[in-house]
Amino acid sequence: MTRVAIVLALIMVVPLPRLDAQKPQAAGPETIFRSEVNLLSVAVRVTDRKENEIHGLTADQFSLYEDGVRQKISFFEAEDEPVSLGILLDVSSSMGTTGKLDRAKDALSRLIGSLRPEDEMLFLRFHRQADKVVDFTSDPHPILSAISASAAMQEGTSLYDAVAKALCYMGSARHHKRALLVVTDGADQNSHRSLEEIIPLVQASQAQVFIIGCFGKEEYDLYRSFHNQKVALVTNQEIDNPLFAFKRLANESGAESFFPAIGNLQEAVDAVAHQLRTQYTLAYYPKRATGGFRQIEVKVAQPGARVRARRGFGGVETAIAGGPPGPSAGCEEEVLRPYPYESKITIKDGLTLYHEDFQDKASGWPRKEGFHYGDGMYQISSAEHESHYASTSSSYSPLGLISSGGVKNGDPREGILVANGPWFDNLKASVSVEWKSTGGINDMAAAAGLVFRLNGRGYYAVILSKFSPYTPAIEFKLVKKYHSEKAARDLVPWTKVPLNDLIRAPQKKISVQCQGAAITILIQDDPLIIFEDPSSGSFDEGLVGMVLYGTGRAVFRDLSAEELGPER
Repeated sequence: MTRVAIVLALIMVVPLPRLDAQKPQAAGPETIFRSEVNLLSVAVRVTDRKENEIHGLTADQFSLYEDGVRQKISFFEAEDEPVSLGILLDVSSSMGTTGKLDRAKDALSRLIGSLRPEDEMLFLRFHRQADKVVDFTSDPHPILSAISASAAMQEGTSLYDAVAKALCYMGSARHHKRALLVVTDGADQNSHRSLEEIIPLVQASQAQVFIIGCFGKEEYDLYRSFHNQKVALVTNQEIDNPLFAFKRLANESGAESFFPAIGNLQEAVDAVAHQLRTQYTLAYYPKRATGGFRQIEVKVAQPGARVRARRGFGGVETAIAGGPPGPSAGCEEEVLRPYPYESKITIKDGLTLYHEDFQDKASGWPRKEGFHYGDGMYQISSAEHESHYASTSSSYSPLGLISSGGVKNGDPREGILVANGPWFDNLKASVSVEWKSTGGINDMAAAAGLVFRLNGRGYYAVILSKFSPYTPAIEFKLVKKYHSEKAARDLVPWTKVPLNDLIRAPQKKISVQCQGAAITILIQDDPLIIFEDPSSGSFDEGLVGMVLYGTGRAVFRDLSAEELGPER
């Protein structure tokens, strides 16, 4: 029996929470729907002090205010109104490797089985980009089939871009009640938009945005430990803390965010289904045809009642925000703002070339304590450390790159890392580096080098250091660093570099060439060794960057990476 057939069979025998609860008597003439495009719909959840839904309320018990002025409720539906539901499923790599994707697929299949014939569904998958898989339909079979066939992709997470695209498609929904359910384990690292840019789109859409964050306990505790709106990556880039971002996106739309244990994912999906079938729907015609943000307040004449609804509507054009039903072809034609590093990219013969001369401070490299641009150079600094180290250990997360420490309180033995630019698999990469130890009493000899194939599991690096403080000789080694491990693994141990006039120059050029599992190392353009990593499968692509070990500073110039075609 195929997976789809098994899912359908389970749906037939397992009791499911349904969205077709008993429909109360509708209100009078004010419930008649007029199809003018400026009708604004508000989903309202009403509970008691114990979070139990209050059923059976009528239209005359509700009052709705826009900017403090009471509005006429032109449409009212009690609880079981048909829903237009968009499903946005994260298929980035971490969802597959941790088993979260299979749990999400099972939970969503159960949700789809609970929908009524008059409901409609839309399904999108996302990773570094979002793909519409099934357009709005009332037939559950193509949705179930598409979910069952969804496989993890070896790419990052562009949550904000995916939500924007999904909300655009939600504009062609047929029903007043509209909801977008996002299931993800990813903090946004790859979107062209920022959180502040996506919020107005959420405010302008009439869809609620429910988000389920599928984080393991270690991931959740790590995000929570930051206590602020940003988290740091081991690359020393900063991104939005997903605990904060998910809650804000949901709250702006009058919905809710969930952070269940992985084993309780089904309960979170069922909670969304429960809310959708027990909410009330109000709609009104705003007096102001266009303009900025409209503040919304809903009140209920019921002692002890608590009301959850969106706090307002934004002023984005209805074509973007979700206006009348119609074609959604424009959702595919959006021109996104380039990433900052794209100004440093050229394409030659279909292959990507990335060259960073560190002249443009807006090209995307971290600019904070310990990192700064100079005149055509980029510097990493590590202060003299104490005898007891503060850990900079990282966790395998949706990014695989979340760090619990930083330069200021970090352990210099673990390396201070920066990375930027596009991903490469087969590549030639190089950087020039000059390093200097602090010379302090607790000093660790500085070593610095080139990072490549940095991804969610770890990275490779070629590192240079002085062979002796009394001679100009240097040595190198090739390391493989897993984010989940404290120390890097030596693939090639410290090896002396033959002396020549170029080696005596302050700037040392490190180059690598990667073709499949083979890594060629060059110093000052002289090939020194070819190493083949039999376990390179987890490190077959990623970012390029730089790293500093020990205490002191490293100055980098002319970072470049060139994509290589398939080996012939």
